[in-house]
Amino acid sequence: METDYKKRITGACKELAAVRGFSRVTVDELAAHMGMSKRTIYRHFKNKEDIVHSVITDFLSIMEQKVRQTLSSSDDPVEKITGVIRVVTENVKLFQPMALYDLQKYYPHLWDKVEQFRSEKIQQNFENLLLNNEKGYFRKVNPKIFTTALMAGIRSVINPVFLMENNLSMEEGIHSLFNIYLYGVVEDTGRNRCSAE
Repeated sequence: METDYKKRITGACKELAAVRGFSRVTVDELAAHMGMSKRTIYRHFKNKEDIVHSVITDFLSIMEQKVRQTLSSSDDPVEKITGVIRVVTENVKLFQPMALYDLQKYYPHLWDKVEQFRSEKIQQNFENLLLNNEKGYFRKVNPKIFTTALMAGIRSVINPVFLMENNLSMEEGIHSLFNIYLYGVVEDTGRNRCSAE
């Protein structure tokens, strides 16, 4: 029963934060939105920050589970990468730039948790895929250089300030960045010219 209440409260917080950002959601508003008393909310969470912490922790846990399932669902490394990109894109729809900016500004310790999570998962999974390249799907590149460069790109592009300044959604940022890292910017005709010179 307690778990059901916690899920309802974190779900409502997530829903409201998606539109207005985490800092603008008050416990009063949350209680009114759910049709329950503040006392009930405080029975399950110490304070608002505790609720936001739970939202982020639950989100990262779900992401980890879905990414793991996607990676184990195919033997094809290209399918694994495209599957992971699809899972990430579908699941970050809630966290549009405004909510992320809010998280970064008002809850920096939780933003650090998100940063650490994506850094560890990307480094670990992409290095494994590039190292296990028996079928030759990928060019021979140093996995450390690739993952370090990819992480730098993610920190710069999948960054709330950059996304908001350039009027980009999370989905656009993720797709564009991964397209560049996986396929480059030179078309096939251009590649022929590069290799001929």
